[in-house]
Amino acid sequence: MINAKTKIFSSEYVGYLESDLNKFLETIDIRQVIKTEHSASAGTLGYRYTAIIYYVEKEDIRDMKIDKIIEI
Repeated sequence: MINAKTKIFSSEYVGYLESDLNKFLETIDIRQVIKTEHSASAGTLGYRYTAIIYYVEKEDIRDMKIDKIIEI
């Protein structure tokens, strides 16, 4: 079974959010990413920026490849 994971980032400053996202993306292979989402909201204290990355673990990608080879 292949399970998805999520990583949620949130910041008051878009620059900090970008930095955090880039640091995380350096730790995974882009082929692990399933989907990304982002949002911005305004409140009495200012803006809040949020991003979510849905991804699979590297071991799950290996399992997918092995399953595909077995099917062939």
